[in-house]
Amino acid sequence: MFKYLSLLTYLKAHKHLFLQLMMFITLISLVTLIYFQGNTGSFYYDDYRPFGNLANITDLNSTFIYLTTEISGTLGRPISMLSFLFNIDDWPNNSTGFLNINIFIHCANGIFIFFLTYLISALLLNNKGEDNNRKLAFLALSTSFFWLILPIHVSTSLIAIQRMAGLSAFFVFAGLVSYVYGLRKQQQNPSVKNSGLAHQLTGIFVFTLLAMFTKENGILLPIFILVLETTLFINVAGIEYRRKLRVRACSLGLIVILSYLVFSVIKYQNIYPNRDFTLTERLITQPQILLQYIKLAFIPDVSAFNPFHDNYQFITDLKSNPWAIFSIIFWMLSLVCSLVYRKRFPIVSFAILWFLAAHILESSVLNLELYFEHRNYVALFGPCFAIILGIFYTPEKYKNLLIGSFSLYILLLLFLLFQTTTLWGQPQQAAETWFMEQSGSPRATEHLTIMYLEQNRLSEALSILEHQVKLCPDCISSSLQALLVSCISNHKKLTKEYYEKSLQLSLRESLTKNPSIVLAALFRQIKSKNCSLISLNELKYLNESFLSRKIARVDTKIALLVNLQQIAIEQNNNTDNLKLLWSIWDLKQDKNLGGVLVTNLLDNNLLVDAEHFAKNEMCQTLSSNPLVAENELQQCESTVKRIEKFIKEKGE
Repeated sequence: MFKYLSLLTYLKAHKHLFLQLMMFITLISLVTLIYFQGNTGSFYYDDYRPFGNLANITDLNSTFIYLTTEISGTLGRPISMLSFLFNIDDWPNNSTGFLNINIFIHCANGIFIFFLTYLISALLLNNKGEDNNRKLAFLALSTSFFWLILPIHVSTSLIAIQRMAGLSAFFVFAGLVSYVYGLRKQQQNPSVKNSGLAHQLTGIFVFTLLAMFTKENGILLPIFILVLETTLFINVAGIEYRRKLRVRACSLGLIVILSYLVFSVIKYQNIYPNRDFTLTERLITQPQILLQYIKLAFIPDVSAFNPFHDNYQFITDLKSNPWAIFSIIFWMLSLVCSLVYRKRFPIVSFAILWFLAAHILESSVLNLELYFEHRNYVALFGPCFAIILGIFYTPEKYKNLLIGSFSLYILLLLFLLFQTTTLWGQPQQAAETWFMEQSGSPRATEHLTIMYLEQNRLSEALSILEHQVKLCPDCISSSLQALLVSCISNHKKLTKEYYEKSLQLSLRESLTKNPSIVLAALFRQIKSKNCSLISLNELKYLNESFLSRKIARVDTKIALLVNLQQIAIEQNNNTDNLKLLWSIWDLKQDKNLGGVLVTNLLDNNLLVDAEHFAKNEMCQTLSSNPLVAENELQQCESTVKRIEKFIKEKGE
């Protein structure tokens, strides 16, 4: 009670701090209200697989399995998965529950940016007095609000699964706050040998681990510290002690990341196993994407912000693309100049190096899709802070004009942010807008098609698929979706046309896209008599045609085999069913599949085969995850007992 009264007394004595605090709370509330316009948005393609597993959680054991078996990243992202447990009752019908948490994380990140900017500015200015506090508060408030209202961040906060990016950023910013606070303590208490050391170590090590286990690019936290130390902090007095050690430690982190990237180049040998583009094509395309990110961040286009960028055209011939050549030269010169002139122009160097550091993983050689807006979430802090610092250091005679102009720009950003979140909060309108904006995108087309099918608007669904196939004649998924909808619509001519087209596409030398999901949907429609223009034998032939190609991903091959196995069951073909089950088992020793295989062997009176398989193959290897392994062992033991009981009953 006395602490609150003393705080109130302090704020009354420092009215400017009270006003700034009220302004900060007001601005955060405003951002929250604007983002709430979009919390009625949809789930999207990347949401379904990880969130679908929420339905399997029934007890503590299944909860631990859910947290430790995610395959989105190398480390499993258990902290992100833990956060989704708060939404266990929201899946699959309440996207608002997911998005509200995302929005609060975004605002929390804005608060961390406020403190981070305040502390960095305090280190740079390093003087005392109320006037200095006003300046620090102005810099912190302006940077935080500027970053918070950039419309490009909507793609992080209003896509449910991108909580992974927002939450990882939460730990990155928290770690940076801890580290810079430690430097500030060191600056204020130079006579105390280890002043601020604990905060610095916590920022570098503890929060890096937390960020990494939320999303792998959290490993970049030490690289951001390295950028700060070698640009903005390079001439700061009072933090010289251990500076070389700090820089070397963070440089070691950079060396580890660069070594991993070199290893990736050697590993891929210019060919990505499941992409239409090569490593070289990705590298020469990314520089122009980075420029496009910068343009959209500060000159927003409301309809350009969406979840669907799978139609981005990668560059195949550098000579015929002057913009790509310019982009490569621009970023190479920017990098070199930032490194060479970082002492002379620390603010500009900081902005460039921070932005590039944030993109060193996801926008370089890793086997990822070309374009995603959420990759800029942490990256744009550097440019935002640099712009605010630039205004702060502007000569007095120009400062008022610049601040006035910038205030109008902020109002424009607020308006555009409101437009963007409002669009995202209207799923039908958003889907139709994005279908037009992302012309040729199979994902945008599929998203709108599903909406139309749910509303029984078959003619509109077929119409947009016809349009999509014309725009992207080589898109396998679009052709198969058109086949599916034309068959449901009982359109004989189009069904035949799209079947032949899909068959033609299946004859490609290699298969980089996964057609199995649409083929499985087509099977369900044939089985339920909603699609009578395609026979099971024709569907079987189509699956086999895709399966005969060179397939990049094992899971695609497994999915096609599963499709064929389902067709065999429907046709009462026990021989093919067993043969396909063995083929699937050879590719993936899943214990649930093993149980199905045993059941089929028993049904066919292959008792010896069933017993031999259960005892010598099914339980031969267990998962490296101890929780999963325990479940698998129990399942194996249960299967063996089931076989023994079956044999005993047969004998009787």
